[in-house]
Amino acid sequence: MRLHFPVDAIWRQVSRMGASKREYTLDSVIQEPLPPIVTSTGGVDVTIDEVDTAGGLLSCHGAQVVLYIPDHGKNVDRVLHKGSDGRRVHIADCMTLEQMRQKNRFQRYRAVVNVTGDFDVFGYSAEQGKKVESTARLQVCINCLKHLNYKGYMTEPRRQLEIRKNFNLKGFFAESSTLFRYLPTSFIEKKSGYTDDWKLISDKYRASKNFQCESCHVDLNAHKNLLHTHHIDGVKRNNQSSNLMAVCADCHRKQPLHDHMFIKAKDMALLQRLRRSQGIIGSKAQWSDLFELIDPPYSGLLRLYQKDGAARPEIGYELAGAHGEVVAEIEIAWPDAKFAVVGDDNVKTLLFGMGWKAVTLEDALRKFRDKR
Repeated sequence: MRLHFPVDAIWRQVSRMGASKREYTLDSVIQEPLPPIVTSTGGVDVTIDEVDTAGGLLSCHGAQVVLYIPDHGKNVDRVLHKGSDGRRVHIADCMTLEQMRQKNRFQRYRAVVNVTGDFDVFGYSAEQGKKVESTARLQVCINCLKHLNYKGYMTEPRRQLEIRKNFNLKGFFAESSTLFRYLPTSFIEKKSGYTDDWKLISDKYRASKNFQCESCHVDLNAHKNLLHTHHIDGVKRNNQSSNLMAVCADCHRKQPLHDHMFIKAKDMALLQRLRRSQGIIGSKAQWSDLFELIDPPYSGLLRLYQKDGAARPEIGYELAGAHGEVVAEIEIAWPDAKFAVVGDDNVKTLLFGMGWKAVTLEDALRKFRDKR
């Protein structure tokens, strides 16, 4: 039975009310609203049940978060004068947070998507004789850096001071982007600063390099959108060819002063797949190659395995099924031993069913932490 609906008559009535027509198709995708944790500038108070982990990092409703205690009590004056004297902020599920859980003091924390390093704090000011609220530049928890072996914090102890000094939340969030569904709104790319003919210049330069990354050498002729043109000196208007470099999205975000750049998980997986098929990563890759090309959230763990005397693994390993089809993409794998580090429990379960042993990134980091 065919139904007739007076659409034209309805539109006439809508027009009389001053409304305008909006295009709509059945293919339209309804964007779900962002969770409050992403849109809030001051953060939200959370219970322990709302805090999750992803690869050992802290998560809330699909977004990467930082946990901190805003109440600085009678020390607030000192903290406002010197943020480094304040309570540390947490970026990982470290030993400190574990101890707080055991003491049932976790409820004091606030979760926030913060890439600036400035946090809302409050306390009783002896100087002013009243409760005050302001912002302070708080420092990262050292136990978090240890837990993640961030930038080799545990495996290269001579660099610990340098690593702490150079740590910044925006770069850390960008490096971790493949693990999370939602990203900070500050990561929305700003197109300002480029010359009007930048797109033409970029297209021409990338073509001159045959759409290959000049850093890792992956061929992106079939995926040109993943090849960027990088300004070596950071000046977007300096378009001399000597200042340009064609780099894939992963290599681009790893360039100095590019802590604003991120990469989606599906794009990182595609790059690893291409690198593997083109022989850039594989069984012959050296440790230095692995550290350069691995997804950054796994870098600290990889360095721990090397320090522990493990055999050199493969990254971006593709596990084939009975008919030769790829059934799993593994972040770190030792194929001969049938052992792997994976991103989530679903892949872990799949590997178990195929005779492999597997651990998640989170479990592997915790195992190394508990060994210390």
